[in-house]
Amino acid sequence: MTNDLMCKYEKYPTAWSIWIALKEKFGRTLASKLRRLTIKFDSYKLCPNTPMKQHLREMSNMICELKAASHVLSDEQQVQAVIRSLCASWEHMKVNLTRNENIITSDDVARHLDLEDEHIVACKHSG
Repeated sequence: MTNDLMCKYEKYPTAWSIWIALKEKFGRTLASKLRRLTIKFDSYKLCPNTPMKQHLREMSNMICELKAASHVLSDEQQVQAVIRSLCASWEHMKVNLTRNENIITSDDVARHLDLEDEHIVACKHSG
């Protein structure tokens, strides 16, 4: 703890009372951080020129950040978020992924999207 913080909290008689005071002071920051992360995650969209691997990595990083902020998403919430994040040019995959009952985790979605992305790239290079 920095000296300026120690001076502010040295008046508390026990470690527990310091902890409660710190939690009250900085706990709100966690709530605002969680809101910011949630909004970013919910509104994140694939940009047309962004590689799929990069997009999926960003989504995975946001899921980890949310988990670190004590907001754990279920597998289904993760799957829905990744599908929702796809842009209009991936509409066919949105439909396929939504109807595919074998898609259970975000890893399942990622595997299908990676395969489709590889197929698209291969078609561009051969055509």
